[in-house]
Amino acid sequence: MARPPAETLTGREAQVMDAVWRLGEATAEQVREALPESLHDSTVRTLLRVLETKGYVAHEVRGKAYVYRAAVERTKAQRYALKSVLARFFGGSVEDLVLRLIEDERITPEQLDALKRNASTPKGKAAPRRRERDKRKGE
Repeated sequence: MARPPAETLTGREAQVMDAVWRLGEATAEQVREALPESLHDSTVRTLLRVLETKGYVAHEVRGKAYVYRAAVERTKAQRYALKSVLARFFGGSVEDLVLRLIEDERITPEQLDALKRNASTPKGKAAPRRRERDKRKGE
């Protein structure tokens, strides 16, 4: 079993993790190619080493290549990051976080209603949330 992540991710580390999660397993070069912006090869390798130290990725040696895979599921990393944000900026208050999202117009009343419906639906029966989020991005 993988150990829990040691620290939250920086923006660049989150980009690398997103690539690793999408690819499943990959070499540093494959990760670099999957990133939204071009980074130097040594930068990607350094980020992968840092992520391994933090407990987010693991590697195995195949021939001369290191092949990386996520050691932490995306949902677990999201939970850890959210707990960290709640503790650091909202005193642990979920209500304050949601209020901030409403005040900053990040959540509409319709989205709140949809969240309430999903929350009241038994586990495994909720409608896919990603589709709604993707629609909002396109607006």
